[in-house]
Amino acid sequence: MLKLREINVTIRKSKKEDMVQVYKLIKALAEFEKLEHTMKITAQDLENDGFNTDNPAFTCLVAEISDGHIMGYAIYYTSYSTWLGRSIFLEDLYVQPAYRRSGIGRELFLAVAKIAHESPSKRMDFHVLSWNPAIDFYKSLGAMDMTITEKWHHFRMDQDCLNKLFSKK
Repeated sequence: MLKLREINVTIRKSKKEDMVQVYKLIKALAEFEKLEHTMKITAQDLENDGFNTDNPAFTCLVAEISDGHIMGYAIYYTSYSTWLGRSIFLEDLYVQPAYRRSGIGRELFLAVAKIAHESPSKRMDFHVLSWNPAIDFYKSLGAMDMTITEKWHHFRMDQDCLNKLFSKK
């Protein structure tokens, strides 16, 4: 197993030209989560949504080795709590399997947490699938499982649901 000190890894803010590699990692994450059938986004969407606007929809950090290979990423965006104010929402954190347990995921997570800490944000939120072994890692850093502590349930209305809701009858 590789350790972070054994490989030269840089955590940096992504660039538009990184989105093709990030897109491939997002596809790998969708497969890992057994949700690849729900993935509709393209690399072009990532470029447009994150870089071709004055108000990007997300910020992405990447973990890159010296040859330019990106082996992990974290995507986050600003959200808002009506009780606390600005917040950071960590949408995705993914590291390729060959690089897991090397400290790269921890470094990506801490980089986003540091951004949340140093910004006007009052908290950082993220979702974790119930079967993901990373839950123990997040708890070890002090993260609270809101399903347990506050009984929050996460709901979603997908495109089909919205279409049905607003379709002409």
